[in-house]
Amino acid sequence: MNKILRLLFTTILVFSVYHLIRDLLTNFGIHNYIVDFAHRPHLWCGKFYPWVCHWITVPPEIFTLIVSLIVLKRNRVGVLGVLVLLQVPLWLLLVLLP
Repeated sequence: MNKILRLLFTTILVFSVYHLIRDLLTNFGIHNYIVDFAHRPHLWCGKFYPWVCHWITVPPEIFTLIVSLIVLKRNRVGVLGVLVLLQVPLWLLLVLLP
């Protein structure tokens, strides 16, 4: 794996850890500057039960975290790495939803 991919997966891993911690702290009602930074409620969340909006991002974050570690340990992207890379544009699209 070249240096750019290694840096990309390291960045994804760090962001995943931050996002998972931030979501868990928010779900448990802990708020501070680090937790509330760049966090906003989405309009589509009002259509579901509150627990759906609170916990919907946790499984993909755990998946991304585990797969990023596997990819960095194996030093090979493979199918799992491609799945994580395909998630990046999807997450960027979902961030732009109202």
